[in-house]
Amino acid sequence: MEHAPEVISALQTVASFLEEMGIPGLVALILIGPSMMVIAVFALDYLRQRHIRKGEEERRQEAKADRDLLRELVDRHRDETLALVERHREETAGIMRDLGEKHMEVTQYYKDNVELVKSTQRLATDMRDIIVNNTRALERLTNAVEANFFCPVAREAATGKK
Repeated sequence: MEHAPEVISALQTVASFLEEMGIPGLVALILIGPSMMVIAVFALDYLRQRHIRKGEEERRQEAKADRDLLRELVDRHRDETLALVERHREETAGIMRDLGEKHMEVTQYYKDNVELVKSTQRLATDMRDIIVNNTRALERLTNAVEANFFCPVAREAATGKK
């Protein structure tokens, strides 16, 4: 209780102040506390909302930047894909042209082979006719030689008589 005189003098000062304010002052003083709390809550809520709005705006800007980046990437990917498809189309068209040319060559080979077979068949038929005719001629010649009894030497050789 060393500080009792000081505490008493402070309480006397507060009491004299309250006495001067009167009942309306006391009521105002009592109402100021809760209203200050309400004002503090509103002020803090305002600051929180402002912070949220600021964060939302930053998120919107980030989202817009992300969308722009995605659009750019999609456009670039589409362009690259179109270029690849076009190059593939050109390569495929070249392959098809080469394949068509090779097919035409092979088809011509088959046609040429058919003509060669037909020519060979004609030659074989002609050759058969020649061989048959030659064989008949040789048979007639053989028969004529064997039946040549007009020549005395041939008659004697064939029959043993002159």
